[in-house]
Amino acid sequence: MIRLIVIDLDGTLLNDEKKISQENENAIRCALEMGIAVSISTGRSYVSGHEYVEQLGIDVPVSYQNGALVTFGHGEEIKVISRSVLDPSKARMIYKRATQKSLNTLVFFDFFTLPDISTVGPYDSPYREYYRHNKYRMVFEENPLKRISNDGIPEIAVEGKESLIRDLILESNSHLENVTVVKNDSLEDHAFYEFFGPGVGKEKGLRHILDYLNLDWDSVAHIGDNYNDLEVLKKAALPIVMANGPLGVKKHASFVTDRDNNSGGVAEAIERILRTRGEL
Repeated sequence: MIRLIVIDLDGTLLNDEKKISQENENAIRCALEMGIAVSISTGRSYVSGHEYVEQLGIDVPVSYQNGALVTFGHGEEIKVISRSVLDPSKARMIYKRATQKSLNTLVFFDFFTLPDISTVGPYDSPYREYYRHNKYRMVFEENPLKRISNDGIPEIAVEGKESLIRDLILESNSHLENVTVVKNDSLEDHAFYEFFGPGVGKEKGLRHILDYLNLDWDSVAHIGDNYNDLEVLKKAALPIVMANGPLGVKKHASFVTDRDNNSGGVAEAIERILRTRGEL
């Protein structure tokens, strides 16, 4: 029986205006009233994702930055359950090799305070909406390398032609020990990849949530839409993919919603979950 619903944010719970629709919020509150736990697993950092967690009143651990950070609580009461940092020497190597290939490169240098991203941009690319929505988080400067602390950083993100990113990974493979590479998204011939410290991934972040609730994978329904959801979709008892997800992700779903992230796809998924439990 499904006892935990885990929901992705962008492209899933959030519409294109980056808001939670009233329909989706009502469905989540209905699930909570039925005694089902609800959590968030997102590629977003804490600074750009916690407002949605607080809006929903999530009272179990939450996974941010593809599992690099797992927290519990809100505001001043927040507790860090787990955190993984990217080694500074690895971060500098990835940054230099990416910029040599003229890839758009972002240094995420802080987990909890704004601004948290340093980059040379802004860039004109198929991901221009990403830059527009996240401009408030960014410092545009000539040398983002100076933001890489000797204690490590949350991540380096690389965006550009996917063929060039794949070449970067292949050429750097022998130097990527203890580095987790996550493909977040692809758009046209471009892609968005993230380089984290060891032990990162939505699956690993969710493990902390399951431990807290004393549950296992056979109790999990996961609702997602993109490549960084694949780990969890492959393990969840009920993997659900949004109508707007790419075909390569949809093939791992038990079912695909008829509605997309702009038309209440999460509400549709939750209604389906409640029906499988005989509660609707």
